[in-house]
Amino acid sequence: MISLLLTLIALAGLAAAGFGVFLIVQAVQRDRPARGGALLTIVGLVAAVLFFIMSAGVVEIQPSEVGVVFNSLSGDLSTEPLGPGMHVIIPGVQSVTIYSVAQQNYTMSGRTGEGAVSGDDAVEALTNDGQQVRLDIAVIYAIDPTKASIVHQRWQDRYQDGLIRSTVRAVTREVLGQFDVQEIYGEKRAELAVEIQAQVQDAIGDDGFLVNDVQVRNIVFSEEYVNSIEQKQVAQQQALEAEFRVEQKKQEAEQLKAEAEGDKQAAITRAQGEAEALRLINEQLEGNPLLIQWRYIEKLNDNVRIVVIPSNSPFLFDMESLIQQAGGMGDSTTGTPEGETEANQ
Repeated sequence: MISLLLTLIALAGLAAAGFGVFLIVQAVQRDRPARGGALLTIVGLVAAVLFFIMSAGVVEIQPSEVGVVFNSLSGDLSTEPLGPGMHVIIPGVQSVTIYSVAQQNYTMSGRTGEGAVSGDDAVEALTNDGQQVRLDIAVIYAIDPTKASIVHQRWQDRYQDGLIRSTVRAVTREVLGQFDVQEIYGEKRAELAVEIQAQVQDAIGDDGFLVNDVQVRNIVFSEEYVNSIEQKQVAQQQALEAEFRVEQKKQEAEQLKAEAEGDKQAAITRAQGEAEALRLINEQLEGNPLLIQWRYIEKLNDNVRIVVIPSNSPFLFDMESLIQQAGGMGDSTTGTPEGETEANQ
């Protein structure tokens, strides 16, 4: 901004000098003194030269930039790059080359239009077990502000294609050869990216670069390997289903066994209860022989008045005792069918 302002002032000086020349011409044509025009011309030229020199000697560095100073007399580069801010150099003797130290992204992708190179630019490599894979790689890097003079000396503006691209591709192939395809297909994919980043940093660090991140954005496996993985997954799924069915059958068998055991225990309990009930009944009958007769009579309907029993039937009732207890009616058979006995209750 200041450099632009100084340049504008220098241009204004040139304009003033031009106007002074115009005044001199007018004065000469009218045979008048040309001192005013001459003075204006001299002042304008001096101001123009002075401010042009000042604008050429002022360098403004932005917050995300550094400047490398080259001395044309000694042929040396400054060991300490210029940081952000306003700096004054010697015009014609010193020159400044500005480099951005902001983060940069270089992507190599198999998708057209996605990477730095048009077309398929994925990295092809072989795993430790000989499987061919294709990787989309993105590297996030920046120029080390303290080593910008090294970048200027070795690479200038050729570092992206001349160093970054070739180094990342070579390191990716080397690192991938240390992993089996099953490892990068599974849990070691993140470890692959970390290892690539570490080795790329080792390779380009001395050239003045910092590697902030390496992203393995996509891995494309061979069709044969993908088919084998799918078949393996199908087999594993079938094995899990078979195992589930076996476990289900075992659970059903255990359930049936438990139900049978429950039925067994219930039957035993019922039998024990019935046996205990019979034992108690026998004890009561031994002490009260007529108890069963009383229980039977108790169950008869209230409207029953006559009970007819075959005379030759070994019945539970002692009819003679009942008749005598009923009033001494004896062995009367009047009005009864042959072979039957009548008793009033």
